[in-house]
Order: sequence, then C-alpha cells, then structure tokens
Amino acid sequence: MNKTQRLVEILLTVNIRQKFTLKELAVRFGVSKRTVLRDLNELSALGVPLYAEAGVHGGYRVLRERTLPPITFTEKEAVALFFASQSLKYYRALPLESDWQSALAKFYQVLPEDVKNRIDTLQHRLLFWIPAQTWETPHLPALLEGALEQKVLVIDYESEHGRKEREVQLVGLYSMNGKWYCPAYDYHSHAYRSFRADRVLSVSVSEDQSKQQDQSKLPITAWFRKEQELEEHKEEYDLKVRLTRRGVLLTGNDAWLASGLNVMEDGTGYIDRKMSYGYMSWAASYFIGCGMDTIVEGPPELRKLIRDRLSALQSAYGEECSSNE
Repeated sequence: MNKTQRLVEILLTVNIRQKFTLKELAVRFGVSKRTVLRDLNELSALGVPLYAEAGVHGGYRVLRERTLPPITFTEKEAVALFFASQSLKYYRALPLESDWQSALAKFYQVLPEDVKNRIDTLQHRLLFWIPAQTWETPHLPALLEGALEQKVLVIDYESEHGRKEREVQLVGLYSMNGKWYCPAYDYHSHAYRSFRADRVLSVSVSEDQSKQQDQSKLPITAWFRKEQELEEHKEEYDLKVRLTRRGVLLTGNDAWLASGLNVMEDGTGYIDRKMSYGYMSWAASYFIGCGMDTIVEGPPELRKLIRDRLSALQSAYGEECSSNE
C-alpha cells in the first residue's frame, strides 16, 4: 500500500473509530508508530480535526466535526450536484443552509476552469423558482434536530385560533410551495397534526422525555401514505367545475386540481374528480379568486359555501358603497 492509499485508509478508519492509539493504527497498517504519527500530522495539516489525549488511557480522537475522505467525481457528476443545488437556491429558509453553501463553495473552488464555466452557464440558464415567502422560519434547524433526535419538544405555536404552548414529537419536515411543515404527534390532542414551521415562535426540549414514542416505523414518507389513506376513507364529494381557456391555464398550475383536469379541443375544459370535506374551504377561496373563469357545478355544499362567502363580501363592500353614494 503506497502512502496516498494509506492516508485515505487511515482517514476512513479514524472517522469510524473516533478514538484510537498510534499502536492500533501501526498494527492495522503494518507500519511503525513513527510513520503513523507522520501520517496523522499530515492529515491534521489538511484539516482533519484530530485531538491528542495524554495519559495511560490516552490516544487520539476525532472531534465532532469530522472530515470525510476525498471523493472523485466525473465532470457530469459535478455539474449534476450544482444542478440539484439550484432547486434549493430560492428557499427563504433551509435547515442546513450554511453547511450547504459552505460545501458548494469548497467544491466549486477545486473544479477545473472549464467545468466552472459550464456550471456558471447552467446557473444563468436554469431556474427552479420557489414562490417567495415573507415569513421568517428561524427555528427550522432546531425543529430538524428535534426530528432527528426524536425528542419531545415544547413549541410556542401561533395558529388561526391564537397562540398556545404545545408538547410535540416531530415525524419530520417537508416543504411545499416554499413553506416548511412539521408533521408531529401532539400530546395535547393525542393525535398527529401538521404544524407550519414559520408559525413556531420558540422551540425547546421538554424536561419530560418519558412520554417519548417509538416512531421508528413512521418515517416522513410513511406519514404521507398514512395521510393519503385517511383521505381515502373520508366522505367524498364529486367536484365538477366548468372552465374557460384561462380557467384551464389557472387550474393547471395546481397539481391537485390538474389531476382531474380535462381539456377540450377549443381550449376550454372541465374538472371532474373526487374531493374530501377538508378541501371545501380551500376550494371555495380558490374558485372565488378565479372569477368567471371557473364555474363550480358541484357539489351543492361547495356551491353554497361560495354563495355564502360572496354574500358576506357583497354585504361588507355594499355598506361602503352606500355610504359613498
């Protein structure tokens, strides 16, 4: 084994073992302790965070921030990593934002100039647009840490019904339309709920971890499947909407509505799909916002909800109009 191979192997070994002695490494690689010491000094000079402990039970250990061994990338793989990073660029908040930016900066600096130029061109020609959000999400890293450690957290949460302290255990985090959500078990309601991360005003680890649940069989992907199964068992309604050409374009931008979209030869269309009661309020607001480009023909419950909201709007604006006259 040549020196370069040995350095890489030593780096892999110390990252796994965390604590070791010169003798252990010398035996492992069949070299003298002096040679191992020189190798460790070289790794330390390259940035590997090694710490020496004196005494009978001493030795070396790697500090928490470990350095990974060198990895060889092809040009296409390097460009692909930056391609993937573009999808994160316009998020207002990311749980590991500083680490992500630092890793990309280090990676970019060691690339050949022609590959850098290709990546720069890619960034000027490719855009993953995330809807701009004005809400700050300062506690995203703490929420992610709580999800990873599966700790019971105490959050100060502001919902539509007011501000309240809750004890929760997060299933994980997911992002949708630029916002971050936290599915979690709520110990107050004894049920799983989804919390908006930007509405979390403070986060701390609960002093009582005895109630902690085993969620090892409920990763974030399984939670999504579970939610979908619950939706399937709820009472369903037949959503039928008539669309103008503009209505087709508007509703086509929404993945849920687009799954039931049918387009005619003249560019007009209609939506025909099932919906649960939980979508009623959202659907009423959405179709009111589309004006005459989307006419809801069913279900009757949704049509009544739209009429009631339009009546309330007319009442609110009607009084103002009367007073101006």
